Amino acid sequence: MIEIKNLNYQIGQKHILKDINYKFLQGKIYGIIGPNGAGKSTILKHIMGMISPSKSTIFYEGKDIKSFKVKDYAKHISYVFQENPRDLDFTVYEILQMGRYTYMDLMGDLKEKDETLIKQVMEDLNLEGIRDVSIKNLSGGEAQKVFIARALVQDTPYLLLDEPTSMLDIHNSVELMHLIQQIKEKRNLTIIMVLHDLNLAFGTCDEMLILKDGTLVISGPTQEVLQNPILQETYNYKIHLIQDETATTYIVPVL
Repeated sequence: MIEIKNLNYQIGQKHILKDINYKFLQGKIYGIIGPNGAGKSTILKHIMGMISPSKSTIFYEGKDIKSFKVKDYAKHISYVFQENPRDLDFTVYEILQMGRYTYMDLMGDLKEKDETLIKQVMEDLNLEGIRDVSIKNLSGGEAQKVFIARALVQDTPYLLLDEPTSMLDIHNSVELMHLIQQIKEKRNLTIIMVLHDLNLAFGTCDEMLILKDGTLVISGPTQEVLQNPILQETYNYKIHLIQDETATTYIVPVL
């Protein structure tokens, strides 16, 4: 379990996060949504330890994350950035090898079990065909799968994704969300995602958190949050909820 207790964060006089409290339980997909500047990515960075709060506010299995060594904490939580560098000439296989850095020996070598795990992840994400292709030569959708694969190779129980579909078209976005659901089931992961596409968020996640102006305004099971008036209020009533003949709810902007 990851627990956030009384998390506050500000830059100068600007309050980015205000008294955030939440528990992320194992085996679920969590979606964090809200307007731009709400503090969504900042929460992920705190969980990763990329931003260190002045007080003890983030706990992993009851232990303050500030007490972990960086390399040890990387065995528990992996993170995929919103934008990943693609200007380096590494192959897909080399990128995935980097995901095992916490287990490399002093010479930077990998064991047979590491190579086996990399091979399995490549099969799961259908990356075998581009194994030796440079990351520079991949499409946006292919590259995003590779960076998620690198995180999976870390073999952590928690996976954090910061806007994983932001650079993808509709087809690749939907495909990636299906893949994330499959990964969660097969590997029994807990996944925490920041998303902007509300339909993808509500169609994929088990639990939703809505942030506005640095405050957690509502959280809970997806369907409960979807039907709560706070959702429309958060987006200044610029969205409509509509249902099709199968009673599936879709969110559309008010034009």
